[in-house]
Amino acid sequence: MRRNWFHRLLLSYVPVLILIVCLFVFIGVVQLNDLSRKEALKSSGVYVQNIQNSIDMSLNSIELMMLETITRNINITTFAGMQSDTNFFIELSRLLQSLTSTNPWIDSAYLYRVGDGTVISDKTKLNVEQFGDKTFIESHINNPELDSWSLPRPYRTVKDGNLEGTVISLSRSVPLQSKGIAMLVINVKISGIQEFLSKYGISEVNQIALKDSQGQMIFEQNGKNPKDDDITIISNYTGWTYTSSLKKEELGNIFNYMKSGWFIVGFLGLLLAIGWIVYITRKNYKPIETIMSRIEKYNQVHKEHPIQGPTVDELSYIDYTLSSIIEVSQEYQNQSLVNQKYRRIQLFHEIIDGSRPLEQADWNNEIMDFGMKQLGNAAVSIVEIDKYTEFISGHSREDQGLFKYILKKVVEESAEACGLRIWQEWVTNHRLCIIFLEEQQETSLESTMVTLTDQVRQWMQNNLKLTVTFGLGCTVHEVQSIHQSYESSARALDYKSALGSNRVIGHWEIELLSHDDLYVYLQYVRTIAQAFRVGNDGWQEQLKLLFEGLRRLLLPKEEISGILSYMNYYFYREMMELPPEYQELWNREFRTPWDENMETLETLDELESFYLVTITSCAQQMEEIRVSKGNHGVVQKVRDYIEANFSDPDLSLSSLSEQFNMNSSSLSTIFKEDFGEKFVVYLCQIRMEHAKELLRTTPLPIQEISERVGYLHQMSFIRAFKKMIGTTPGDYRKVHQ
Repeated sequence: MRRNWFHRLLLSYVPVLILIVCLFVFIGVVQLNDLSRKEALKSSGVYVQNIQNSIDMSLNSIELMMLETITRNINITTFAGMQSDTNFFIELSRLLQSLTSTNPWIDSAYLYRVGDGTVISDKTKLNVEQFGDKTFIESHINNPELDSWSLPRPYRTVKDGNLEGTVISLSRSVPLQSKGIAMLVINVKISGIQEFLSKYGISEVNQIALKDSQGQMIFEQNGKNPKDDDITIISNYTGWTYTSSLKKEELGNIFNYMKSGWFIVGFLGLLLAIGWIVYITRKNYKPIETIMSRIEKYNQVHKEHPIQGPTVDELSYIDYTLSSIIEVSQEYQNQSLVNQKYRRIQLFHEIIDGSRPLEQADWNNEIMDFGMKQLGNAAVSIVEIDKYTEFISGHSREDQGLFKYILKKVVEESAEACGLRIWQEWVTNHRLCIIFLEEQQETSLESTMVTLTDQVRQWMQNNLKLTVTFGLGCTVHEVQSIHQSYESSARALDYKSALGSNRVIGHWEIELLSHDDLYVYLQYVRTIAQAFRVGNDGWQEQLKLLFEGLRRLLLPKEEISGILSYMNYYFYREMMELPPEYQELWNREFRTPWDENMETLETLDELESFYLVTITSCAQQMEEIRVSKGNHGVVQKVRDYIEANFSDPDLSLSSLSEQFNMNSSSLSTIFKEDFGEKFVVYLCQIRMEHAKELLRTTPLPIQEISERVGYLHQMSFIRAFKKMIGTTPGDYRKVHQ
């Protein structure tokens, strides 16, 4: 062994312990640094707030002084009243000088009068045209609402004079609340505010920056860079933005931290933890040593077939040994279960198929599993999931398996509640076969089966919205006869198409059925197809009569499918007589939907509904095609005339041409395009349909019937009838009357 498990445990625990301790130390240092940073940011916020309050208070005091001067000094108001005495102007200039001397931030002040454009400043008297601040006066004289401090701007006294500096200005109307009479303006030096910030806004910890309401920089300390955690305050008075940030970030003095007493205590605790890990690892290693010694002893005894595993470490060796033992045991157990399940399913199929004689020993074992000593009665029921194609397309594989499991479980619990013993297996993907077993022969097994299966059917429908159909077989008394019950159950289930789905069908329901002559209803097929092709409305009623007859016959699914295939063939043959556009329509509206849905149509009701909907749609679209053609009106009149005069023996294409003033060749072509057949064939079909009606509903002799449908000679009528219908009029009457 290159490394034993003791060293692996030791090397696994110690790095984790050291990592955790280092992590806690690092977290402590970071937390201390973060705490100090938060406190520094908090003090920085208080500091910049004080700076902002100081500047706002200074500017606000200038505004109050300005308002007090306008309100209390009569000379200001007198100036607005057009006083123009020279001494008066000198006194006003001195007044303005006193205003500028009261606050070191005030750079200059002046009065402007609208009446004569006079400007009196703290330095001189000028006309507004000579005054360097004319633009500011014009923008504020008629806008008293601009009562806040202006943005920083250059200022000069004389229009063409030198720039005196950058100022912010505050203007007020004279008298107050007036408009366009006079105005007092006080200018504050930006340099004064910058000197204030340089003196009080710069420290070793904080950096201050100031921007006006338009974002232009007023003051910024050298080297300041924007940061995410900067403290930003916007003044409600001036709209200026004050920004403060810390100059530098430090994690603290790590060496001082390591010299502290707490670090020494933590280091001693780490050494103690390492010692404890060594001790407990040694103690926990004892079971590994014991297991390894037992494996070594086994290898010494079984030298021919020792356990050869990986030699990386002891635990891998033990894991390999246990895995080998478990794998062999599990493989043996799984194989045994698979074989047992396979034998059980095979026995089940042998019983229901009757394919070979059943071994009595096998059956006796199954009887014991069911808790029975002997077989009294047995009967088979097959349950089929309705609309299985929709079932598999509408649910995932997992959901399908879940539904099937629930079905078996419901059958099992229902049988247990009725005191029946059952054996059930899936014989196909959608059919579950159930064998009901009883020890006594005196009990009525079939009545109990009917009750149980109907309960299961209702439960599946109400709780899972899934419908199933049960077929019940006959009761037998020997295990060798169970296949007979299975066959009768399957035969009963074959009649689901005729009797309907979502129900219980007993074998007794079909054993006494007396089928009428199927030939009677097959005669409707040709009539329906021909009437549909020529556009007669009678095909719908005849189609309904056909399905009513199929319901009365109670045919199994295979025979119903054969009849419908026969009818589809006749429809196809009739449509092939029509132009290509009609054939395209038939393939699109009927044949394609039939190929897609034939597997999901299980009952006669569903089949009848499908035929009526699809063929009615085809008939409507065919009629639209006929109407779109210019000759449809003429053809309709010709058809109505034939219906009214079919009994006329002289009715011919020539007589029709004379009747409607048309060329016989043109009329024949139009007739062929609309109905897909010649006039003679169409006339014969009309006469034969009326003849069949008379044969079915009247006792008239055949000679008279032939005359009524347009035949002067009886033999001509009989030959035409047999050629068209396939039988003589007399035989047809025997079958249908």
